[in-house]
Amino acid sequence: MSRGFKVFLIGLLLVVIMFSFSYVYIEQKVDNLKTQRYLKTAIAMKKDAQTVIHNKSNEILVVALTLSRDKSLEENLVKKEYNKIHLRDLSSLLERYTPLHDIWFQVIDSNGVSLYRSWTDKHGDNIADVRKDIAKIVEVPKIISTLSVGKFALSFKSIVPIFDSYGRFIGMVEAIASAKTLIPMLETHGDDSVVLIDKRYKKQLSEAKKPLMVEGYNIAGESSNNLILQIIRRKGIEHFLNLEMYDLDEEDEYLFTLVKVNDTIDKRPMAYIILAKPLANIDMRDIYQTRDNLIRTLTIFFFFLLVFIYIIYTVNYKKFVEEQNELLEESVEEKREELQKQNKKMIYLAHHDRLTGLSNKNLFLDRLNQAIKQAKRARNSLAVLFLDLDRFKEINDSYGHDVGDKLLQEVAKRLESVIRDEDSIARISGDEYTVLLQNTNQINVIKVIDKICDEMRQTFRIAGFEINISFSIGISIFRQDGDTAEILLRNADTAMYKAKETGRNNFKFYNEEMTALVSKRLELDKEIRRGLKNGEFEAFFQPKVDAKRMKIYGLEALIRWRHPTKGYISPGEFIPFAEEIGLIADIDSFMLETCVRQLVIWQNNGYKTGKISINISTKKLESDDFRGELFRLIEKYKVDTRFLELEILESQIMVNPEKSIDIMSSIRSLGISLSIDDFGTGYSSLSYLKKLPVSTLKIDRSFIIDVPRNEDDVAIVRMIIALAKSLGLNTVAEGAESESQVEFLVQEGCPIIQGYYYSKPLSIVDCEAFLKKYE
Repeated sequence: MSRGFKVFLIGLLLVVIMFSFSYVYIEQKVDNLKTQRYLKTAIAMKKDAQTVIHNKSNEILVVALTLSRDKSLEENLVKKEYNKIHLRDLSSLLERYTPLHDIWFQVIDSNGVSLYRSWTDKHGDNIADVRKDIAKIVEVPKIISTLSVGKFALSFKSIVPIFDSYGRFIGMVEAIASAKTLIPMLETHGDDSVVLIDKRYKKQLSEAKKPLMVEGYNIAGESSNNLILQIIRRKGIEHFLNLEMYDLDEEDEYLFTLVKVNDTIDKRPMAYIILAKPLANIDMRDIYQTRDNLIRTLTIFFFFLLVFIYIIYTVNYKKFVEEQNELLEESVEEKREELQKQNKKMIYLAHHDRLTGLSNKNLFLDRLNQAIKQAKRARNSLAVLFLDLDRFKEINDSYGHDVGDKLLQEVAKRLESVIRDEDSIARISGDEYTVLLQNTNQINVIKVIDKICDEMRQTFRIAGFEINISFSIGISIFRQDGDTAEILLRNADTAMYKAKETGRNNFKFYNEEMTALVSKRLELDKEIRRGLKNGEFEAFFQPKVDAKRMKIYGLEALIRWRHPTKGYISPGEFIPFAEEIGLIADIDSFMLETCVRQLVIWQNNGYKTGKISINISTKKLESDDFRGELFRLIEKYKVDTRFLELEILESQIMVNPEKSIDIMSSIRSLGISLSIDDFGTGYSSLSYLKKLPVSTLKIDRSFIIDVPRNEDDVAIVRMIIALAKSLGLNTVAEGAESESQVEFLVQEGCPIIQGYYYSKPLSIVDCEAFLKKYE
């Protein structure tokens, strides 16, 4: 054995040993990363569970807080008219209009005696003797909100003291909601769970339905995961109750962690939430990717090290073999590049028109199918245009096919110049082209067609000839004219033939009614733009009156269109259309400047207007320079921003509440007030409502119109007023038209009223007369 070969073997052995040690190191590193990931996952699971409990407790607490401020309940306690306490209807209303379910109420006096229970007729017993939490509130009145174990089951409970108008403690109200939804709520976070009630509460659960027990611990909830229960029984419940962070069950492939819920009185564990997540649901892809990358890097490194050793050993190998290998590799690479070029050319020719370079019918249909899928996901619209050159055969016959081919190429270039990058154009046969317009509407379709027609009106100069052409165009719209590529293309083709039948150089929608509708909408678009330019729009103002003091509280600005031939046009006829075509932001800018200027004029003339409220659309609110526009108006007119208020629809805010909070906070920093319009018609999470920088809730007129006759509307209005008071917000009732409505609202604590009872929206001159009347 030669010395050189021995050196090669030793080097090879060292490489193998180094590779083995490196592999062990990688596996240890991966295990450490997994441990960190499991720990992070367990912490997140605990946090999710605690968040669920906290949010549910807060929902119950808000209801109890609202009731504690209820004047009628306070009056019943003071006068000891306990038979007038009726809260069962409130439970039904909460189930109908809020996410709260299975909620009960109990009213207790200041000595701990139960005066009313919504779930039974039993009352008059002193529950402070048996419940430590009630006894503590009797001694020191305070709010308690927690999970609790009762006779029937585990439940969420909030107890709020009630004080009379002199600040004396006169009793308390308790709101209780079943915790049976706790497990489904936890499962929405992707975790399986089992909720155990500590064995020291076994006797207290005297009326629970057939409780499921594990080693003396009661299992709460109606649906528990059988597989998780089997694992708990196999390992023993104490194993899980002593968990500090997490336990890994590799046999059943689960990660377990524990959340303890302590009793608020003795601070000992009352319930245990055992959370389980399948290991398959824990994303380890980045860890495995790190491992694979390290292994790949080491493999490449050791491979090159081996190659290096081999090169040293074969340093005197014949150069002829190397040269031949190099020549062979170069030849193979050249052949490969040549094949790639030919393949690319074949693919291109299979999907493109040879004459114009545009997409052909196959590629157009493929793009149309993809656009339909995207439109379905985003709920957008798209349009297909089918274009046919008018009298192209005459051009071929008169000037020859070479000129005809050149004309088709020039037409393709002009079509490409007028469509957007995201749209598509194709030549599908002789003189027929198709265009795909994505995320569009009928007005924009007409604008594109106008651009195409403008381009085609320009004379073509080809081979010394001047040629004028026109198109007949058919249009189909997804979904109304079809929901597949083939149907849309066929219907656009049909519409094109209708355009030819009516005289060529024309366009037609597949739906004849749509053609007429688009023409009407196009005319409305032009009229609105002309109206904004010519000053046809003006601001009207509807007063808000303080019904107690009979003083002006403020004015809401409402736009009116004074059309030169049609007279006054209601906002309902043009505002939705303006929002659709993007003109609403221009209308909002007009109203902002008009109202700011008028406010300054009125203040300079001594009118006491209160705050002027201006409605703002979502598009305007989310525009990049909205705050800058407000700042420029403030500087231009030197307006006192304390008298400016922006009204924003509740439904607009809740589309993206986090973003809305940021935008509204920046506006509030300018000193401008904010109010939520049409409150109650959308769905505002209480957790977001308390974060919004607003000062006023406007109760929607749909809740006012039937009060005080309709009991449901009465209850809703009372709840909104109570909620606003608990959050420190003002309320304005809009749409009041009768004396009985006004009297009801004033009695319920909402004296600020807007509606036809006091005044319809007024022009500037009429509004000034109204302001003088209420000075």
